[in-house]
Amino acid sequence: MTEHPSTRLLAQILADRKARNPAYSLRALARDLGIGAASLSDALAGKRRLSKTSLKRVAERLELSPLEQEQIFPRQTIRKIEWDEVERLELKEDTFRLIADWYYLAILNLAKVKNCRKEPRWLAERLGISEVEAQAALRRLLRLGLVELHRGKLIRTARPLTTSRDIPSEAVRRHHRGNLRLAERAMDLLPLHQRELSSTTVATNPKNLKKAKDYLMKAKHRVAEILEAGEPTEVYTLSFQLFPLTTIKGEQE
Repeated sequence: MTEHPSTRLLAQILADRKARNPAYSLRALARDLGIGAASLSDALAGKRRLSKTSLKRVAERLELSPLEQEQIFPRQTIRKIEWDEVERLELKEDTFRLIADWYYLAILNLAKVKNCRKEPRWLAERLGISEVEAQAALRRLLRLGLVELHRGKLIRTARPLTTSRDIPSEAVRRHHRGNLRLAERAMDLLPLHQRELSSTTVATNPKNLKKAKDYLMKAKHRVAEILEAGEPTEVYTLSFQLFPLTTIKGEQE
């Protein structure tokens, strides 16, 4: 991954402020810029790039002029960090099958939460699963190199994950079935302000499906970018459900 122009800027700002105040830390800079400390640390280490929203917030907090913003955050560079173009680790069917149960990805994202602990009991309590499930999942994620233990904490090491699209996959179906069951439970147990479940029914021509699916994928990534801003404390799942209620013509047989 090539160094983003903002990385040099942030590294220089941190160095300058530490020179003036040796007690000034990366966490303090993240606070002053209004972004997550983990995101800032990963950006400075070259592990990931700040989201478009975070870059805009940095420009606002630093009170950069439009010219300075263009020099530091050139349009072509910002375009490269769109969610649908972020460098992702594509999991093949035989690998994803090992972590298709919903709580594997939940643990991966819980590792991004401040003070995430490595104990299976703590993971089980946070996710509402059994300690046995949490322990088995943790061992497998460690074995696959998707997380690691560091000074008693669970650290995510993997890039954002993705799977193949529009290819039949039992592992992906199992993952979605688990999320659908969780959505049903959330509808019954969680208050309205903690969830959003809605639907719309339309008459359509199946030829419009590809365009609609591509739009949904882009919308999903934009919403994820909004949700990931700031310091995370919880793990959410965002799901779309789009399927026919009628029997598709030509497929009755």
